[in-house]
Amino acid sequence: MIFNNWSYIYKNQEDINSSKKSNFYKVACILAYYNGQKYFKQQLESIINQSKNNFSLTIFISDDNSKEEFPSLLDLERRNIKNCEILYKRSLKNNGYALNFLNSLKEIEDEFDYYCFSDQDDVWLPKKLRSAIEKIDLFSDKEPNLYFGRTTYYNENCSRSLKKSTFFRKKPCFKNALIQNIAAGNTIVFNKKARNLIVSTLYENFNIVSHDWWFYQVITGVEGNIFYDNLPFVKYRQHKNNLLGSNNSLSDVTFRIFYLIIGKWKKWNNTNLKALNRNRHLLTKENQIILENFKKLRNESFFKRIFLFKTIGIFRQTIYGNIVLALAVIFKRV
Repeated sequence: MIFNNWSYIYKNQEDINSSKKSNFYKVACILAYYNGQKYFKQQLESIINQSKNNFSLTIFISDDNSKEEFPSLLDLERRNIKNCEILYKRSLKNNGYALNFLNSLKEIEDEFDYYCFSDQDDVWLPKKLRSAIEKIDLFSDKEPNLYFGRTTYYNENCSRSLKKSTFFRKKPCFKNALIQNIAAGNTIVFNKKARNLIVSTLYENFNIVSHDWWFYQVITGVEGNIFYDNLPFVKYRQHKNNLLGSNNSLSDVTFRIFYLIIGKWKKWNNTNLKALNRNRHLLTKENQIILENFKKLRNESFFKRIFLFKTIGIFRQTIYGNIVLALAVIFKRV
């Protein structure tokens, strides 16, 4: 197996691709790395030690041009290194976490059955991948399938759980994905069909707010299959260097109001809509209409905005979130 631009850190003595077992899958895990020495090894060990009864795992560590030296992995705890190999690549420039994930996904091509993303500072429970694969297998592999779920927030050294992430009760769909992301990137697992679909949406100077939100928008936009798991399988470490942390505290609510006032929501939508417009041909006819009406809503007069808001049916997952959304529509900040 040859991967351009990637070098092996660890490779099994036995070829992990030689298995002829039925229902034995190949899984690729893209771990986005940037100046992550402090927590990285614990996260990598939790991936290596996944319960891998029916799949092999290839871990791609994509270093987004870190300013610090990449740590040695000689002292990794490798209880379950069977059916696992690790590769590393360092980017020539810093692309940001979203493009780091998506560019890596494009580079490793479609020879795997399932793909997943990993941050550098979480900890995975042993059955995270196995459970996700079982859920995705409920759907046809001829359709794009996306799994994501809840996380449990932990303190900085991952010794104490704080709370679970919000449980979203409304069905995931394009009307929600247009204005809210509920697909936590550190929980995402998806099949080859979804991988190929997402890669087909990328173009020169492609830009979106976040890779996980893009997955949620595109997969729901084409009416792919979504499995949202109520059970958390990730310890989401909370620390001062988190790019994205918890989203259900009072401070997070305050930030959302602040983002509304300064127009950050609108800027995010501008970015995502540009990418969606380039790929609108992939959406179902119904979702193409929803997209066009949403674009109109953002620029119409007050009463037309209110009418389109009610007609389209876009929504956020919580009562408070929908109040903030209504205010954004009223004050033309959506």
